[in-house]
Amino acid sequence: MRFSRAVSGSLWGCLLVGCAVGPDYHGPPPAEHGMPAKYKNAGDGNGRWKVGEPADSQSRGTWWTVFHDSSLNDLENQATANNQDLRIAAARIVEARAMDRVAASQFYPDVVFAGSGVRQRTSNTDPIQRAKLVGSNPFGGAMAAPSAPATPGAPAAAPSSAASSSPTVLATQPLTNTFNLFRAPLDMSWKVDLFGRVRRTYEASRAQSQSIEKDYQNVALSVAANVAVNYFTLRSLDAEAAILDRTIATRKEALRIAEERLQAGLTSELDVARAKADLASNEADVFALNRTRGQVENALATLIGKPASALRLARRPLPADATPPHVAAGLPSQLLERRPDVAEAERQLAAANAHIGVARAAFFPVVKLTGEAGFESADLGLLFNWESRIWRIGPSITLPIFEGGRNVANLGAAQARYDEAVGRYRGQVLNAFQEVETALNDLRQLAGQAEAEGRALAAARRSLELARQQYEKGSVNFLDVLDAERNALADERLTAELAGQRLQATVQLIKALGGGWH
Repeated sequence: MRFSRAVSGSLWGCLLVGCAVGPDYHGPPPAEHGMPAKYKNAGDGNGRWKVGEPADSQSRGTWWTVFHDSSLNDLENQATANNQDLRIAAARIVEARAMDRVAASQFYPDVVFAGSGVRQRTSNTDPIQRAKLVGSNPFGGAMAAPSAPATPGAPAAAPSSAASSSPTVLATQPLTNTFNLFRAPLDMSWKVDLFGRVRRTYEASRAQSQSIEKDYQNVALSVAANVAVNYFTLRSLDAEAAILDRTIATRKEALRIAEERLQAGLTSELDVARAKADLASNEADVFALNRTRGQVENALATLIGKPASALRLARRPLPADATPPHVAAGLPSQLLERRPDVAEAERQLAAANAHIGVARAAFFPVVKLTGEAGFESADLGLLFNWESRIWRIGPSITLPIFEGGRNVANLGAAQARYDEAVGRYRGQVLNAFQEVETALNDLRQLAGQAEAEGRALAAARRSLELARQQYEKGSVNFLDVLDAERNALADERLTAELAGQRLQATVQLIKALGGGWH
């Protein structure tokens, strides 16, 4: 008795307020291997971590302004306004929000106007025809004799005397009829969401829509980072080009001196040939560098939404003492939580969880309320008279009895997609850790490399100065001077390249941390 009362109470509760089957979403499952205590490349030992919780809605701001470069700021603003990938992502948000409204519409009944007007003729060969009723007379007595066929529309012949006392109900039915029928009803149907199918569908749609919004933020972050990386690559190439220009001018002067010394008999033709070879090699390097610079400039044009032919950036080398802005290594784990790609994966996980509820709801009955109200008449002039009104209303229930295992298979597929989403989320978190650690390691190693290269460049310049002094005194040959110049040029170009790489690594760290910090 108690059990039956409990079951009855549960059923009435579902009928009155509905119940949503399937698991409720409580966030991502905990990581299999836990979270690291800190960044291994943080250096100061502060970058503590905790369990990730999306905080991607926090404002990232215009993080590129930390580089204090007006040209970079202008390019970033153009990319934000004109990048085509961002426009595509924005359009997907509009589409997703519209689909949310489509999913939400299932909470409400559908009401449609289904007016019609027809003129029709009934068949002369229907199963029921005049004077062909077979069987005992329901009113007693003998059956009426068949009447002679009548002209369509003409009155039926009178029944025979044998059957006059008990005429049949079909004796006056014509063989065929032609008539008009006008209808002006409102049809209504509503699927009662007793087991949460509609609610879970809307929950999944909403989570998917939110994941698309996070994808937009991820695209925006990637576009901004790519603009900054390409910009600093371009400026690093400009610095190398400036170094090559100075070196070529020096090479030309050295060649002129070598030719004068050859004419004076103070050197051999070998020195002149070596000077010409080094000059031509440096000039070839300029063409290769210009080729790379053109590719980077064209990539920047696409990022900011312009044709490659419409963008021409003037040369502006990185300063010799250019250093990246300091980004504190001991960052709290909330910064990783702000990564939009992690938030996107988490929302996809929530959507997959809701789809399990949708699949489970398919095992339960579907209750549908239908109704119709309006007017119906054979005379168009009388259609909207009160006597022409019609209405009907009633429920229907659909219960799956046998569907060949389709619902079981759909539930298994939904659970598998949820497991897939869990793996995708965990993989995204691991990828975020990798990118942060890689960026931190790059910054540390590049800083050390730049310091060592600075000492190497100073030594190379001093070596070149001494080689030129000794060559003028005749203590060394011209080959020693050329070697010293090659070493100094290589160190200068590497120094400029390292300066650009350090700025690029800083951009990558900011991107890995979600686009900003406090």
